Amino acid sequence: MLEVNFRIKVFYQAARDLSFTKASRELNISQPAVSKHIQELENIIGQALFLRNGSRLVLTDAGRTLMDSVQVIIQEYELADYKLGLLKNQVRGNLVIGASTTIAQYLLPKWIAAFSLEHPMVQIKLFTGNTAQVDRWLYEKKIALGFVEGMAEDPSLKYVKILDDQLIWVARKDNPLFQSSPLCIDTLRKQEFIFREHGSGTNDIVFQRFKEFGIHANELINRVQMSSSESIKQYIQYSNSIGILSKHAVEQEIASGLLRKVDVEGFEIERDLHLVHLHGELSGLPKQFIRFINQEIINYDNFML
Repeated sequence: MLEVNFRIKVFYQAARDLSFTKASRELNISQPAVSKHIQELENIIGQALFLRNGSRLVLTDAGRTLMDSVQVIIQEYELADYKLGLLKNQVRGNLVIGASTTIAQYLLPKWIAAFSLEHPMVQIKLFTGNTAQVDRWLYEKKIALGFVEGMAEDPSLKYVKILDDQLIWVARKDNPLFQSSPLCIDTLRKQEFIFREHGSGTNDIVFQRFKEFGIHANELINRVQMSSSESIKQYIQYSNSIGILSKHAVEQEIASGLLRKVDVEGFEIERDLHLVHLHGELSGLPKQFIRFINQEIINYDNFML
């Protein structure tokens, strides 16, 4: 397997995360060793690559210039290594993915497990964040592929729909809300909701749907926000709040009777789940992974039918 010069690799990790500590963990070496490699590289170049700004690490002009070139070098090395592997009928390499919460927790793990079983020489890392974070990671080239639940609004990124989703209203099975029938939008104005954190693509879609019914987000009762579907599901079990979550996130809880779907006539929330990446055609391992999960999605849709 091709390897980038180790000093360059150390610099890349430190510059990507702006942290010698994270670089040492990523590369499984000590923090003093990271500092030593960076210092040796600075001596060769004759310029400082990093500066300390309080507790923060920042790149100098020389550091940013080197990072721009190193990112290209590493991408080319990885593509070359992938192509060389194919000559021996091997799929190998490193793939870094970012995904917003629902996809990361309920869809990608089984797809990655199936891909890893078929291609055991591939190393995969999955980072979880909200839609805004995934988009930023793509800009910073920390990830090769993103999967998001938010609306496709950024023209500098390419969004490709991969799957349909539905956001549904859920509450604990003995929530007093279920004593009222039928449920209407005016009834729900008086209920307390739990929402995702600021920057969540789910929030964008939910608030837009409320707006279509003449309800502004500020009018809704909301005292608690959480950053994961799992936390929200746990919270709902111990409160009378209503959560709005992906159908993929609550399948098991609804099937077991732990949670109940809150049906509000005419208030369905449909959304698309997207693959997102920088403009340009995908190649190498990212393209291979997308090809694979496209087939997984076809199988998943057939199963759901």
